[in-house]
Amino acid sequence: MTMSLYFRCLLFALAVYRLAWMFTREDGPFALFDKFRMWLGKHATEGKGLGWTLAELFNCPHCLGLWLAFLASPAVLWPSRGMDIILMILAIAGLQSFLTDRSDT
Repeated sequence: MTMSLYFRCLLFALAVYRLAWMFTREDGPFALFDKFRMWLGKHATEGKGLGWTLAELFNCPHCLGLWLAFLASPAVLWPSRGMDIILMILAIAGLQSFLTDRSDT
């Protein structure tokens, strides 16, 4: 099954939304994401350095989403069956998350 580039980009956007929201706002399984953010915060120096940059990145879903999109863009341009399965799963989760977030307000 081949997907058009536009459909693949839509799925990609939903997948990046899900990952960015999950890493920046959710605890994750066994509170791993929360522990990781706390670890980054402890290792952040006084407003400078790599530790501070990563701590800030993992507190902003918009910033992290940009970097995730940049890193994962080859999966959109050069598709494979395995990446399509992962993309579809994350896109469905992203749409569900997006719809749930909108219905809570």
